Amino acid sequence: MMKNFSYKLVLAITTVIVVVMIQNGCKKKEEPAPANPFAAIDYGTVPVVPNPDPNSLVGIHTNILQPKCAVPGCHDGNFEPDFRTPQSSYSTLVYHPVKKNNTDETFTFRVVPYQPLESVLYERITNCCFVNQDDRMPQDNIGVPLPAGDVQAIKNWITAGAKDMFGNVPTYPNFEPTINPYYAVVDAATYQIQYTAQNNRIDSVPYNSFLLPTNTNVVFAFIISDDSTDYPQLQVNQMKLSFDPNDFSNPIAFTAQYIHVPPPNENDFFGITINTADLPQNQVVYMRYFVNDGDHTNNTQFPTDNLQIEYKTFWSFYVY
Repeated sequence: MMKNFSYKLVLAITTVIVVVMIQNGCKKKEEPAPANPFAAIDYGTVPVVPNPDPNSLVGIHTNILQPKCAVPGCHDGNFEPDFRTPQSSYSTLVYHPVKKNNTDETFTFRVVPYQPLESVLYERITNCCFVNQDDRMPQDNIGVPLPAGDVQAIKNWITAGAKDMFGNVPTYPNFEPTINPYYAVVDAATYQIQYTAQNNRIDSVPYNSFLLPTNTNVVFAFIISDDSTDYPQLQVNQMKLSFDPNDFSNPIAFTAQYIHVPPPNENDFFGITINTADLPQNQVVYMRYFVNDGDHTNNTQFPTDNLQIEYKTFWSFYVY
């Protein structure tokens, strides 16, 4: 009983002290705020154009894209194109690959300078039924197109070269070729893919080396894509083999041939036909593919040195 009373007394005294401290304003001495290290920087003045050219990037952003398209839940940064600023509008429109195309796969880029009819942006604001009924943009007022003046301003901007906010005409992007990270090893007699399946890899681990029987004709098939060079004009096209996943300075090299498969299974790839009796046996052999589009100094390769070892073992085999 005494113990319980003592506990209540301590609790009561503590409560009184806290209340008194609050009432008396238990304040510590105010310290002056530290100096702002950026206060001395002169950022200059940012010119604001009150009435931008309506046919310019800034004009169509100010008059159309920002107030009518960058509305909450639409092109406000939730998904592309991003119309929050002139810069984000430009970078997600001009020479930006389309993600939603029509059934005929007509369009490649959202905006193609000088070519409004090849620009999916212009198509989306003029075609009521791009893919589905009433899917013309903007979608906040379904079935009602933009005013004719807005449509014409966007068309004028594209026709004049889709210039950026500084008046620069964009250049066509010329990227390095893309080597598909996957490949196929095909039986040359049956053209059946049968040597790179998961159950044909060491210990059935999907990224381990795959197994190849000796004295068998196989085709190594690689799929390449490029944004500016046609498939048959791609250069180098070599598969190099090494016993070291990171050293291809002294490889065994094979040159691939362009192969076109006609319809109905139409496809394009580069193939190398090999008899596995000509390959080293009973050891892991690492592969790399090299290609050049004729526009870049260095060859494109895959896998690259900086990739994790699992990519390199996936691109390897073991002849038994």
